[in-house]
Amino acid sequence: MTYHAELVSAQNEAYESLYLSTERQAELLAPRADGLPPLHLVRHAGALWLAEDTTGKLINVDNRYLRRLGIFGVKVRGTRYYTGKASLGPAGLVREPDNPHDPDAVAIHVGGEMLGHYNKGMARGLAKRLDAGEPLQAVVISTDPAKVISAPSDILRHLYRTF
Repeated sequence: MTYHAELVSAQNEAYESLYLSTERQAELLAPRADGLPPLHLVRHAGALWLAEDTTGKLINVDNRYLRRLGIFGVKVRGTRYYTGKASLGPAGLVREPDNPHDPDAVAIHVGGEMLGHYNKGMARGLAKRLDAGEPLQAVVISTDPAKVISAPSDILRHLYRTF
């Protein structure tokens, strides 16, 4: 093995990702016995991140397993078109059934101003729950880029338990 190959190999062995590996996601991102997600919020790089309880590894807001845990995460769409400014903390969800671009549109508001929207794929499932009267709450967890998670209040309380 050449010096360069040895160096790369040593660097790869020493590198430990901050993120939960895709190989472990199906195993670890399943509801606990009490029905709550095996996650908590942590601060990292000026934002809030979801972290898996047993490993502490970070989970991206768009992780496909979050929905089965009752969490709708998204990188906010359309922020450049609206006056709302992302700030960590509570956000509002507003259904827009008359939106000409998407009848399932869910807008995100912060401080009374529109920040943007959920993407169409995520909005469909979220709109069904909101239209059924499910009380969901939203939280801005990152400001640049703006990212939001929405869930029932018991799940959000559970995620915040380490704060």
